[in-house]
Amino acid sequence: MTGSFTFRRALPTDDAATFVVFRRSIWDYLRRSGMLRPDDPAEPPIEEAWTRWQAMYGHLGRTAAEHWVAEGADGRILGYARSIERGGVLELTEFFVDPDTQAHGIGRGLLERAFPLGRGLHRSIIATQDPRAVGLYLRFGVAMQSNGVDFTKAPEPVSVETDLVLVAATDDDATVASILSVEEQVLGHRREPDVRFFLRDRPGVLYVRDDRVVGYGFDPGTGGSFGPIAMLDPADVPAALAHLESAASASGLERLDVLLPLANRTGVEWLLGRGFHVLPFWVLYLADAPFVRYDRCVTTAPPAIL
Repeated sequence: MTGSFTFRRALPTDDAATFVVFRRSIWDYLRRSGMLRPDDPAEPPIEEAWTRWQAMYGHLGRTAAEHWVAEGADGRILGYARSIERGGVLELTEFFVDPDTQAHGIGRGLLERAFPLGRGLHRSIIATQDPRAVGLYLRFGVAMQSNGVDFTKAPEPVSVETDLVLVAATDDDATVASILSVEEQVLGHRREPDVRFFLRDRPGVLYVRDDRVVGYGFDPGTGGSFGPIAMLDPADVPAALAHLESAASASGLERLDVLLPLANRTGVEWLLGRGFHVLPFWVLYLADAPFVRYDRCVTTAPPAIL
């Protein structure tokens, strides 16, 4: 027992409660940062967000390396943290504490269990700029590698001149191997469980040049979820973004929000040239070393993992 709460490993039956904590925590951050409009509801809309997050949430739970909750004496979930481990990289996917119970040692205790120091060949986090959380993260073996910005626009059909051949991705071993090869060169590690999940959850495309796969991407699927995108050559990023925007338009998505590392200069220039504008939601890409080539990738949406 630690004060009036205990730490325990999460169970699948905790998902509904932890998702509420996640949404309340994010809503509180948006309010404190001035990102909510005066007419936004006092509490976050849970049902609409769950439609978009449900598949990813379940996948992260099934494949987690560590998944812990802080539980109050009354059985209420006060916070949770979850990490995945792929190819030796330990990535913190979620870390949220209920806004009403922060600053009681819950956050540090959750990180010590879900993101322990000394574990993983490498470590990474996609973090909001919440100073309370960042102050904790920097004590757990990571430093800033890049920052990222949300670009938004109503998607339209668009094309770009390219010699790339686009091939629909299928859920077979040869396709998975091709995607993992690109991941190893761009992200510095292979994420087979995630690649197989993406192939089942959303339409995928391979970018081929001279009979060689030189990139991949995933178009909007359930609830508008899309990505990730990774290209071996940064010069090919605009072709992938053009395809993504066209696919989003064809799917009926009213707004396309693309979270892009600012190190991805060709992507930034393309989006700005297309009329995308910057939202006030920024993130920090934290890691223990510069093993990811942020100049040629686009973050998964929703952004639980790179």
